[in-house]
Amino acid sequence: MNSSICLAPRFYLASCAVMGALLTHNTYAAEGGGSAYPSGVNTVVSGKLPPPGFTSFVYMSNYQADKTMGNDGKEKSTIHNFDLNVKAVSLRMDYVYSDYSLLGATLASRLVLPFVDGKVSYEIDTPRGRVRRSDSQAGLGDVTVVPLMLGWASPRISQIVGVDVFAPAGSYDKDRLFNPGRNTWAFAPWYGVTFYPIEKLELSSKVLYIINQKNDATDYQSGNEFNIDYNIGYNFTKLFQAGISGYAYKQVTGDEQQGTSVNGNGNKGQVFAIGPSVKYQTPVWGVVVKWQHETLVKNRAEGDRFWLQGTIRF
Repeated sequence: MNSSICLAPRFYLASCAVMGALLTHNTYAAEGGGSAYPSGVNTVVSGKLPPPGFTSFVYMSNYQADKTMGNDGKEKSTIHNFDLNVKAVSLRMDYVYSDYSLLGATLASRLVLPFVDGKVSYEIDTPRGRVRRSDSQAGLGDVTVVPLMLGWASPRISQIVGVDVFAPAGSYDKDRLFNPGRNTWAFAPWYGVTFYPIEKLELSSKVLYIINQKNDATDYQSGNEFNIDYNIGYNFTKLFQAGISGYAYKQVTGDEQQGTSVNGNGNKGQVFAIGPSVKYQTPVWGVVVKWQHETLVKNRAEGDRFWLQGTIRF
């Protein structure tokens, strides 16, 4: 759900990237085991811009994981009773310009403000025996700004290109187990597309490449990441769509700390997620419900994401 669906004065329900991602234990890929980008959020009509003017969105999500996977794709043998839960609500505001165009494209800008509430606990084997660790934090997450988006639309296909700028505005402390923010800048050029090969079948995707900057507090350089959000939906009626959605994530370059490859293999993360998606949309309001189950996981937490995304037009 991108431009055509939202809830509460045109708010977009989203959330968060913070997921299993915000642990600061450096045995996880991309410091903390996650990403600046909330994988799986841009699935339905991800290639369409909103109409001209301001549109506000709200995203809401819940991520639950009880496993941490290693480089071999198996559960880490030194971590026990792992439990991670991240709830997030994000406000997104798009402005689509009506008086300007470039290369035949409509122009737009975007701002996303996430609010995160997370809890993590686990037991870890140490030379002195098994030790329990836990933490919980809530607060503003890192802000996403898209200074300029270019969108093209035709009856069969709509496309958007832009660059997400992730700014370290969220609460962060290097001694915490969980942080709402990541304390790093990141930049992600992306391409969104919505295609109707036949009248009632929607194929949508957002593809992005995330370039991470160094965390000065820990001297940790997370590797760059490739992410694809996708949706395959069939419109059974003009109002109702059902299908599958999810994401594919692969860390392309390895992590480094103090100039040395982390764990000797760079802790490159990967995950593939898939699950059912349902959309109900009228000309005035709409709602999307999604469940995305993670599999094929390496160097990350493994769990499930539940989404509620909605919209009201005024």
